This record gives sequence, C-alpha cells and structure tokens, in this order.
Amino acid sequence: MQKARYLPPNLITGASIVFGLASIGCAHDGNWRWAAWLIIYAVLSDRLDGLVARRLRATSELGVQLDSFADFLNFGVAPAFLMYSFLGSPEMVHGPAQLPFDDGLARIYLITGCVVWVLAAVFRLARFNVAADTEIPTRLYFGVPTTLAGGLLVVWFLAFLKYRVAGDTFGGPKLLGDTLTTPRGVWLALPGAMMVGAFLMASSLRMLKIARAESKAITVFLIVNAAVGYVLGFAQMFPEFMLWMPTAWIVIFLVWGRLAAEARYLRPPPLFPGTPSDPPGD
Repeated sequence: MQKARYLPPNLITGASIVFGLASIGCAHDGNWRWAAWLIIYAVLSDRLDGLVARRLRATSELGVQLDSFADFLNFGVAPAFLMYSFLGSPEMVHGPAQLPFDDGLARIYLITGCVVWVLAAVFRLARFNVAADTEIPTRLYFGVPTTLAGGLLVVWFLAFLKYRVAGDTFGGPKLLGDTLTTPRGVWLALPGAMMVGAFLMASSLRMLKIARAESKAITVFLIVNAAVGYVLGFAQMFPEFMLWMPTAWIVIFLVWGRLAAEARYLRPPPLFPGTPSDPPGD
C-alpha cells in the first residue's frame, strides 16, 4: 500500500503524454485548434502532477524521469510540429496569407526555428536533470522552463488563430474586438520567435519562481489567476486572456534577474564534473 501513493502523480504524467501524442495527431490532420489546446492540457496536467506528488509525498527518481520525457514530447516536439505543420500547410501557403514557407530560404527558416526549439528543450531538460543532484538556489530558475516556454508559445498561437479572421470563432467572445485580425507579419515572425524562445530555455538567465513571491497579496493574486487559467484552459476559452500572466512573468522576472543583486551574482550549477559554473552576470 505504501507504493500505491506513487500511482496518482505518474498516472497524471501518463495522461499528459497522451495529450502530447494526441496533439501531434491533430496537427498532422490539420486540426490546429485541438492540437494547440491539447498542449495547454499538457501544461495544466504538468503543474498538477507535481502538486499531487508533493501532497502525497510521492516524489521519486522514476517520476522525475517520466516527467522529463513528458516535457520533451509535450513542450519540445509537439509545439514544434504544430508550428511546422500549420505554417507550411497548403491553407497558409496558398490561402489568403500567402506564406512563403513551402520552399526556398523561408522553408529553411521555418525548419531551423522548429529544430532549434526542440534542441533547446532537450538541452534545458538535460541540464535540469543534472542540476537536480547539485545545490542550486531554490528561489530561481536558470533559463525559462520548457513548460512555460511551450505553453506560452501555444497560447499566443491560439490567440493569433482566434483573431485570424473577423467574425465568430472559437474560444468565446473576442475580448479585443471583432474587427481585429492577426496581421500576416505575425505568422512570418513565428519561427524567429521560436528561436528567441529556444535561447531563453537554453540560457542561464535568472527567473524568480512564481511560488516564491514574498508579498501575500501578490501570492493570492497569482493563485487566483492561475486557478482562472485552469478553468479557461480546460474549457478552451479566452486564450487572449490566458496569455497575459505568463508573458508578464517572463518579461518582469527576466529583467529582475538581470538587475537584482541577489540574483545577478548567483551562479548556475556546472554542466560537467570538475568545471566552474558560469561567471556572474552572464
């Protein structure tokens, strides 16, 4: 019976892997909306399995490795495949947007963005697994977590998809107005945005963990908004509202990590035995 407590968090991790696989299948079939929302489901379940494991005191090395493999699929492979499939689809290449991603340098640009994203996610997860056995500051992330990066890329994609055309669409009423439409330049810039996201994942930039806010008022505010995000995510509603909190978190705390003395002089753990960690202020 002692071992039974390890089952719930690992089942949740298994469910998140199913979400990732289903997302890839939906993207292959051209069902962009469902492919993206399934990745959001994976984000929400990823947060949930850690909470359940801590509550049940059921953390284990096996669970850590399962979670890492799930993150690679859900936030590395699945978002990259979604962007590659959507931006290079006949609907986007030959439709009103007339995207150039079917051949030439633009095709290479799209492929590069997707490949760099996956490689950065692999590097980030491998570095996290190495760092798990070392003493690292508990208040900080070094680099943007794959869950946050993948979820943010996809929720922005959902917002752009919702505003792709005027008129009624998925995800509830348009909070930004029915006449606003996604510019063609947004789709052209997405592979470049993926490269920026890949850099943030692989970097040693300092980010304050969201659960470590010192103000109780801020903590309550964040918890309430996270709960709203869960409701909206599983209900597939208002992606344009869901994107503000993770976007603000990245922008604010990446700036904080560069400017705050308490963060600037903390070093990430070394990647290889016997080597010094990165110098302060990198």
